[in-house]
Amino acid sequence: MANKLFFISRDANWQLYRNEVLTYFAKKYNYDVTILSTGMLKDYLKENDRLKYKLFKNLFSHQSKTSFFPGAITYIIKHKPSCVLALNNATQITEYIACILCRILGIKFVWWTHAYDHKPISNKFKRNVKDAYVKFFLSLGKAIITFSPKGKQYLIDAGIKKEKIFVAPNTLDTERLLVINHQVSSQLDKVQFLSEISPLINKQSKILLFSGRLNIYKKVHNALYALAEILKRDKNVHLIIIGDGDQKKSLTEITEQLGITGNVHFRGYIFEEFEVGKYFKVSDLFIMPGYVGLAIVHSFCFGLPIITENINFHSPEIQFLKDGINGYFVQEDNKEEMANKILDVLHNENLLSSLSKNAYETVLNEASILNMSAQMYKAINI
Repeated sequence: MANKLFFISRDANWQLYRNEVLTYFAKKYNYDVTILSTGMLKDYLKENDRLKYKLFKNLFSHQSKTSFFPGAITYIIKHKPSCVLALNNATQITEYIACILCRILGIKFVWWTHAYDHKPISNKFKRNVKDAYVKFFLSLGKAIITFSPKGKQYLIDAGIKKEKIFVAPNTLDTERLLVINHQVSSQLDKVQFLSEISPLINKQSKILLFSGRLNIYKKVHNALYALAEILKRDKNVHLIIIGDGDQKKSLTEITEQLGITGNVHFRGYIFEEFEVGKYFKVSDLFIMPGYVGLAIVHSFCFGLPIITENINFHSPEIQFLKDGINGYFVQEDNKEEMANKILDVLHNENLLSSLSKNAYETVLNEASILNMSAQMYKAINI
């Protein structure tokens, strides 16, 4: 008989990667997972024989950072799972009440968290108050799963016993992505595919890829400025942009102002994974100047090295980037350095091949879904 695991998250109604990770975990370790969330499920989220969703009403507005859906508390009391897993977010009341409730009822409660705040509050008093109550509730959990070693060290320095902290590097379903990589490799006609994107692209073209939300935090405009510099020295470099968002219009305008429309190709949202895989497979470098999240894992699964800016608000997944080994950091907002680094890599086949090989091996050795789920299992079964 499968164990019952409940996962609480206000934002799980749109997070595909949580769905994938928890499904893999459930199948690997014989769990039935119920995700307790709010709102309506996005069309791309599907239940399966191991994972179900239960949606409740949030007492706060959708725009509010704070959430409380008491139906989840009632559901836990009624169905008594073997374990409750929850993200640690200081504005989510549901998780904190559930933590106390589980302690009373003798239900195992495990936190799943960054641990540290990579976008800290500037006001010192508010930051100290927040840190104090976050630490208190974290200490009440049976175990804590952190996304990175940095998070574990932060908690140890804060006085949390290291024996209850487990590092499960945040990742995607890498096994599935590696299968897609191999499938695409065996079926793709690269020249034909690139010609369908634009007649200006040929087999000698070098392809830069961005895939993600077009918002201010991704800083895609810096990739456009860097491309304009690159084209002064190499006219046959193209940037493909997969995704959409509130910055789409301004990015299009910048492209026109720079006179690089023939070398920039906006493809919009693409949800079919095999189709997305084609873009990753025909590209030479992955470019994400701003906030790097799980996109780094996606790119590494296809052997794509990454170039990003050295900023202070990257997500924990940036731990997978080894400067000079599987990609590069460049100075923030320095278009010349980014352009130079891209050209250095694109014009050095041996370097590009080495970076690509190391990116792929990073997935196998550090960022695998098996590694992540194994650490989660240890924490949940502490």
